[in-house]
Amino acid sequence: MMTAMIVRRPSIIEELENLTDGLWTNWERWGGHYMTLDVHEANDELVVKAELPGVEKDSFDVTIDGELLRIEAEKKGADETQEGSYYLRERHYGKFSRALSLPFPVDSGKASATLENGVLEIRLPKAEEAKSKRIEVK
Repeated sequence: MMTAMIVRRPSIIEELENLTDGLWTNWERWGGHYMTLDVHEANDELVVKAELPGVEKDSFDVTIDGELLRIEAEKKGADETQEGSYYLRERHYGKFSRALSLPFPVDSGKASATLENGVLEIRLPKAEEAKSKRIEVK
């Protein structure tokens, strides 16, 4: 006995969503080298970790503009005057940038950033209006 296999084809709407997924939210990645991020919420603050080994702490520019966090950095390249030619060159030098839409308002006055072992950690406390509050029912 044969069993018929049914293949579900995505609708045109699903195809368009897949085509444009991330088009507008990730456009800043294309402006330079890409930095990877981990973002999580803990204890009424947003914690953002950016991995950029070899970047000096003075080369970072971290700004908050409304609900947009922007991280920019520059990694100085090796001396280009060496003799010979490369067989393989995978390390990235130059400017790195990343913008992240924040999931809630933050108190930028209490924000902090530290760099340790090539990982930039940014701590963004929630703004008072973003914290959950218990409302008493009367």
